[in-house]
Amino acid sequence: MLDTPNSSTLAHTATSDSPDFSVPIVLGMIGLGTVGTGVYKILSRRTDLVFHQIAVRSLKKERDLPGLDSERLTDNAKSIVSDPAIQVVIEVMGGVDEARPLVIEAFKNGKHVITANKELIAKHGAELFDLAKARNVRLMFEGAVAAGIPIIMPLKLSLAANNILEIAGILNGTTNYMLTQMAEENWNYEEALLQAQKKGFAEADPTSDVGGHDAAYKISILASIAFKKRIDMKHVYCKGITSVTATDIQLAESLGYTIKLIGLCRQAEAGQLDIRVHPVLVEHDHPLASIKNENNAIWIKGDAVGDVMFYGKGAGEMPTASAVCADLLAVTTDLHKGNDPIPSMEIETTGFANILPVTETKNKYFVRLHTADHPGVIGLIGTACGEFGVSLESIVQHGIHEEDGTASIVFITHELAEKQMLKALDKIKADPAIQKLGCVLRIL
Repeated sequence: MLDTPNSSTLAHTATSDSPDFSVPIVLGMIGLGTVGTGVYKILSRRTDLVFHQIAVRSLKKERDLPGLDSERLTDNAKSIVSDPAIQVVIEVMGGVDEARPLVIEAFKNGKHVITANKELIAKHGAELFDLAKARNVRLMFEGAVAAGIPIIMPLKLSLAANNILEIAGILNGTTNYMLTQMAEENWNYEEALLQAQKKGFAEADPTSDVGGHDAAYKISILASIAFKKRIDMKHVYCKGITSVTATDIQLAESLGYTIKLIGLCRQAEAGQLDIRVHPVLVEHDHPLASIKNENNAIWIKGDAVGDVMFYGKGAGEMPTASAVCADLLAVTTDLHKGNDPIPSMEIETTGFANILPVTETKNKYFVRLHTADHPGVIGLIGTACGEFGVSLESIVQHGIHEEDGTASIVFITHELAEKQMLKALDKIKADPAIQKLGCVLRIL
């Protein structure tokens, strides 16, 4: 039988405004992988918090964590959320199918929950916040977006006086590392991915990162806070970096841009929200252009504050653990005082967002074409663009491809609706002089 503080003496029975740290808060944690290990390292230094049980996938796995009592480990995650001694559950297992019912059960049993699970919050946050409120418990999730960068609490509280006009973020360290190396080392996509995996920035299955899904979860969470609307992930446009080439990056650099995978949310016309994730060209003088390697950054425009940016480590054991532990301490400090934790992290929404279809969005565009190397090609491109109201900002030829003798032509447009751009591209591609549509990227 594990020793547990007597329930009659638990810290939540204190009545003084001064915290009573003499009786520890009892914790349970689900997951002891990268983030869970970091959380344990930070919290094991404290005497006012005690891990009663930690759920792991395998009890046979060797763990180099000094002071970890193997008797505290269990492979039964349900025991964590049902144990009456545990006051706060830390969920760092990831995924949705297993995590969601466990969090729901924790709430039903009167436990507060701290999570770093962006997919869970993005897909089921509204349901979970409603349940937590009904049970008078807290769901905290600072670690779900940009790891160690404090962004949820500042957006929710510090910027509350603003109408948020726009948020643009580099929200995935894997893809930012890859794009940085493709720009600086001239690596192709496959080389950059392999190096990201070797350094531990990319998983063995990198689909969620390189496909943009990880960033989509995060920008959807930020959008729900900023605009107080529920976000249906099915309507969030998502495109990753798998089609971006070193050639595109070098051409963009020569024109004064760098390519980044950006999560974007902003107000559109008629009460709609423009929420999407895709690679974009960012001008060199924009704050996001200088963010390199595995770092993350979130740029916010408010009607009162103007432009602000949050920057730092967006992934990793200790940065994410830092955010998880900060959430935990926000809850446990009030428990030590005998108070209900403040509901500061609730996402208050007023129905589902009306998300603008990507074809209705307005953007500038960067387009690269392979064309026959003969006079008149640039003219036909200009004619096709003019037919559909596409105004060109610049158009240049960038050399001849030795392998097939085609010319590389790059043009940049002024801002226009995407549906216009698509019609013009269909017209251009239909001309026999156009050998290949190499790349189409939006410009931030």
